[in-house]
Amino acid sequence: MKIMKCLAPALFLSFFAMTPASALPASPAAGLDTVTASNLVQVQHRGRHHARPPVRHHRPPAYRPGGRYSTAPRGYRRYGARPHDWRARRCVMVGPVWFCP
Repeated sequence: MKIMKCLAPALFLSFFAMTPASALPASPAAGLDTVTASNLVQVQHRGRHHARPPVRHHRPPAYRPGGRYSTAPRGYRRYGARPHDWRARRCVMVGPVWFCP
C-alpha cells in the first residue's frame, strides 16, 4: 500500500505529460496586436529604380597631340612616320602608326 501511495502521483503526472496538448486557443501575448510604424524597421528595399541602368551619354575621347590611342579619330589620315609638324596638326599615335587631321 505504501508503494501505491508513492506511485499514484507519479503515474498521474506522467499520464498528463505524455498526452497531447489540448487544442484550446492560446491567449494572445500582450502588445503584439498593436504594432505601430515606430516599432517597424525596414531591412531591405528593392524598388523599381533597379529595373533600368542609368542613362549615360557617350562623349568621344578628347584626342591630345602625341597621345596613344586604340582607334584613330574619324576623318584622320594615316602616316607611317611622324610628320614634322605633328604638334601643330594635332597628330596622335595608334599603335606604331601616326594619324593626323
